[in-house]
Amino acid sequence: MYKIVIVDDEAIVSRGLSEKVNWQEMNCTVCATASNGLEGKEVIEKIRPDIVITDIKMPGMNGLELAEYIRGQYPDIITILLSGYSDFNFARTAMRHQVFDYLLKPIEIADLKACVLKAIDKLQNHAPVIVDAERENLDILESGMIMNLIVNGNRELENTAKKMKECGIKVTSGQIVVFELYEASDPSYAEYASIYQFAVNNIVTETYRLFDMNTTIVNFEGKSVVVVKTDPGIQQIIAQRRVLEATTLCMENVSTYLKKQVSVGIGSSFRGMEQICDSFQQALKMLDIQLFWGIHKPEPLFESAIAQVNTPMDPRLTESILEGNYEEAKFYWDVFASNIKAGRNKSAALNSCLDFLIGLSKHVPQGEAKNQITQAITAITGQRTFEEYRSVITRIMIRVCDEVNRRKEVERARSLSDRIILFLDTHYSDASLNLQYIADTFHVSASHVSRLFKKEKGINFNEYLTVLRVEKAKELLNSSQRLTVQEIANNVGFMDGKYFGQVFKKYYGITPSEYKENKTSIKCS
Repeated sequence: MYKIVIVDDEAIVSRGLSEKVNWQEMNCTVCATASNGLEGKEVIEKIRPDIVITDIKMPGMNGLELAEYIRGQYPDIITILLSGYSDFNFARTAMRHQVFDYLLKPIEIADLKACVLKAIDKLQNHAPVIVDAERENLDILESGMIMNLIVNGNRELENTAKKMKECGIKVTSGQIVVFELYEASDPSYAEYASIYQFAVNNIVTETYRLFDMNTTIVNFEGKSVVVVKTDPGIQQIIAQRRVLEATTLCMENVSTYLKKQVSVGIGSSFRGMEQICDSFQQALKMLDIQLFWGIHKPEPLFESAIAQVNTPMDPRLTESILEGNYEEAKFYWDVFASNIKAGRNKSAALNSCLDFLIGLSKHVPQGEAKNQITQAITAITGQRTFEEYRSVITRIMIRVCDEVNRRKEVERARSLSDRIILFLDTHYSDASLNLQYIADTFHVSASHVSRLFKKEKGINFNEYLTVLRVEKAKELLNSSQRLTVQEIANNVGFMDGKYFGQVFKKYYGITPSEYKENKTSIKCS
């Protein structure tokens, strides 16, 4: 009887296929099931089945990786893939020359039987494929040596060259091309990343083969590093054009079969192993530029001779945000972003966006929106694409506009004294804040503000502001922040640290420095 192994992380699928299919009538028996690729690998090594039926999406080792392992170690075993609708097409593309057949979930018993019978017919009528083990080992050795060259540069060049010569491996001329699929906006991408990379590697290998180009592919930090080997007898400019043409078709094929846009960087031509690392570094640099700006066509590395200059921003962008007018702000932001993109300078783009966020933060009062701006300033430096920059800043614009409009609604509903107190609570750190400043801000006379405070708060305006500032200073002294007395004074609206110390002592009986040393014994006098 033919031995069957079923690999699927859904127990109900494994059990259903084992029990609901009449395997005996096909002269088959299910010898074992496994819940993921790693378990399946162990089972296959022990049982050596004739047919393996495996799902694609599984934890640990997915079905494509298991199929690749089977192809390399047990080429006589037939592999049948089970695939969900969402990953069926690209799985078929990635592995169309490496697995026997595909079945789309939910599985029809009749389709499964037909597929298994077709596999048995192949087992009966065809001799098993013999893999050249020596060639397989050489491919693995070559990949390892290429990885060593791109990671360590030329530090171990002499030793690597010696090993390659001993193994008869020749890499005399060519170019490094680096491919990467990166979709920050797709939450499912990370889950399928290894499968997508596997698919890209197969598409790229087949496409370059159409141009009679041999390749070696190394997976490096989520990227497919392709050593495209060219004939050293061909003029370099002609070889470069052929690599560019083949790479363009690679990108088109990835887009056609995977419905994804791949970014690519093409390195300089190398003549000899000592130039491979330089070609790789140049390809990485080009990939970084392509990925950042969302360019999906291969281009030569562009070195701008223009000095880095931050893109000027229309001040109406900040003004419209602080007025809570998002639609107007979006218009000015789109213009600003377009001008940044036109400059094609990644460093200038980052600095322009940071300048905008820092400038906006200075005008936003303490609160959740200001905290989010601070977080965005840190987060944006870790983003890989300009579209991610735009997304971060758009969220900040919406958040600030929402907070401004909520404050407006609250202020409209408050009495004048409540509105002034709310204003003081968020602007006390402004050293220029005084009675006349408040009067001008709320369009009333200074004497009116003074009478209002005396009547409703029982103290005059200056006394209220001073008490507010020293209370805020005490909160900073009690916090975990390591601030000097002068820094605390500046944070609560005192320019002169010495005068701040005198005022603080008037209310708390000791200086700020003494308070820091003996927090538990302090009592407000």
